[in-house]
Parts: sequence; structure tokens; C-alpha cells
Amino acid sequence: MRSIRNLREELNWYYNLIEREQLNPEENTPDRIQKLEQQARAHEDDLLRALREATLDEAAQAGVQISNAVPIDKIQSFLPSDTALVEYFRVHDRDVACVLQRNDLQIRPITVEARVRKILQLFQFQLTKFRLDPNYVAGFQDAMLKSTQGHLANLYQELIAPIVDLLNAKHLVFAPHGLLHHVPFHALFDGKSYVIDKFSVSYAPSSSVYARCCEKKANCADSSLILGMADAQAPLIREEVEALAGILPGAKLFTGADANETALKLYGATSRIVHIATHGYFRQDSPMFSSIRLGDSYLSLYDLHHFKLPAELIVLSGCATGRNTVTPGDELMGLVRGLLQAGGQSVMLSLWDVNDASTRDFMISFYTHLVQGESKTEALRKAMAEIRQIHPHPYYWAPFSLIGKG
Repeated sequence: MRSIRNLREELNWYYNLIEREQLNPEENTPDRIQKLEQQARAHEDDLLRALREATLDEAAQAGVQISNAVPIDKIQSFLPSDTALVEYFRVHDRDVACVLQRNDLQIRPITVEARVRKILQLFQFQLTKFRLDPNYVAGFQDAMLKSTQGHLANLYQELIAPIVDLLNAKHLVFAPHGLLHHVPFHALFDGKSYVIDKFSVSYAPSSSVYARCCEKKANCADSSLILGMADAQAPLIREEVEALAGILPGAKLFTGADANETALKLYGATSRIVHIATHGYFRQDSPMFSSIRLGDSYLSLYDLHHFKLPAELIVLSGCATGRNTVTPGDELMGLVRGLLQAGGQSVMLSLWDVNDASTRDFMISFYTHLVQGESKTEALRKAMAEIRQIHPHPYYWAPFSLIGKG
């Protein structure tokens, strides 16, 4: 059997070849691309089979281990007195919320999952309208905002209103379940204000993962690594990363072909902040192969586990970087899992495809507040408020979520 390492290298070769073919204007290119994609899928199947048949040690190295649960009292010990962790569970067809604080635990049934699914689909449909002609978006921006706020208000009534009396806190940590991983809880709307207006907000794949992120030791030196991969779809990435290089202390900036695996391995291991501005590719059919694009390769969940990135914060400012598939055991599969397993204490990613210009401005605002001494969650909250003054629609100001230690 070919080794896992060789299979991974072969897959990267196919991914790069497919990208070159997609940029090739010659005739019959679609046929060649289809054939290459079929060959890549076959190699992915081979890699998954090799991982399933690997020994326990090999499986651990490949990033397929499952974390053990952490006792409730230990989780509570990591919760500041002004923080509430809201973890959702599904019991039969109902969603149940568990509100955990340092000295309290409350459990309450809240809604039927089918209702949430329908509302979430309507909200996501509103976001797809931003792919339409910019003139359409400009002409119907008020109607689009009103419709989106209506869906966010309905989600608020299903997920937050039943437990709002229990949220005696300044900071909320949301640990969703199932399809709720796709809900922007910070942007839920009570009819007058958004959740982020009343609380600072962070997320965790689960309460146990939150505790493990709080336990992690992160690099504390004032050093930052910035990688930027601008292209025709996101030309302002270069402006973004150049601006951040002037804001972050001890910044090392690499762009284009230089923003590669070598730079990430060499400098990521010692950086307190790692910022990667590029495209993320979500694979609904095979989430282990969701990836981010670098100058010389595509990094998947499997690849990321082999990196040592003990950063206090890892940020992916690109399209679809935070999307995940959830397995039956509610085990996240996607870039979130890969970055946390690589050592990240917290990660920030996007829940949907982002706007190039507003993302640039958002990141400049976020890091400006961060270097001025604000916490990650408060810097995020202030950046959202500033972008919202210019772009009121949540599409622009609410795509990013902070996951892990807030």
C-alpha cells in the first residue's frame, strides 16, 4: 500500500494540475478537468482507506482521533465569572440548551429542529443574493436587510428567547450542535438590537473543546506571521496583508508564491498571531479534504494536523473558511478542527463567502483594537460595530466568528 505521505503528495499534484487546467483557455478543457477530478476523487478514497486501516499511532498522526469528554466541574473552572457557556443538544426532534456558568447549570428545551432548519435555509438564501449583479444589490439593499433581519429575528425567537432570562453574563460562548454550527449567534436579532450589541461572543465546537483550548499554552512573544494570496477574485487581499504588516508587532509578511508551506512551518511555530488571507475550499462530499490555498499547495484537515501552530490566534480571512460538516457524533470535520489540532488556542474564520473590501476594512479594525490592548472578543465586537456603521447588512459585518479561547 502506498504510504499516507505519498498519497497526500499525489493529491496535491492533482489539485494543482486541476487549477492550471481551469485557467487554460484551450478547447475541451472541461473534459480534461472532469477526468482529473475523477482521478483526484479516487486518490482521496485511497487516502481515506489508508487512514481507516492505519494503526492507532498512525491514525493519531493523521488527525483522526476523537477528543475525550471533559468533566463539567473542570469546564466550569475555566469559565470567568462574567461568562456563560451555552451548549445545544438534540434530543429526538427537539433542541435543548444547557447554560453553564461557574457556579450554575440550567437545562431547558427550546425548539423543534425542523423549524430552525427552515429559517436557516431562508437566511442562507438571502446571503446568496450578494453573488448577483452589484447594481441589483445596491438597488435592493434596504429590502434585503429587512428580510435578513426578519430571519435572524425568527432564529432569535427559537434559540435565544427561551433562555434569555438565564444569560446573566457579559460574554457568551456558544457551543452549537448539528446544523446550529451554521448559525451566526452573534448576529441574531431581537427586533431592536443584535446579540453582539449586548454581549461579546465566541464559539466552541463543544464545551470539552472549549476547556481544552483554555488549557493550551500559546506563543507569547510579539511575533506575527502574515500570508497573503491575492487573485482576481480577491485582489484586495494584498492591501489587507500589507496594512496588517504595519499594525501587528514583529510581523513577517509573505505574499503570492512566497506564502507557502515552508513559511508557515518555519515561522508559524513561533508566532503569537498567524493571519492567512486566502481562499478556503469547503468539501461537503469529503470534509477531510476541505482546504486552504497557499502559494505552493492546498492544506487540508489532514495536512494541518502535521503543523505545529501553537498560536494565541489563527485567522483565516477568506471565503468559506469556517464551514464544516458535522458527523453523527457531532465531531466537526473541516478547517476548524485542523487548526485547533495544530495547536491554535483560538481561530477566527468566516461562516460564508466574504466581501473583499469589507473584509480588508474589518481586519484592519480588528487588529487595530487588538494591539491597543483589547481582548480578542472585544476587538471583534468593536470591529463589527465599525463596519456596521458603513455596511448595515450582516453579510458584511457578521461573517467572522472566534472559536476557542476568547
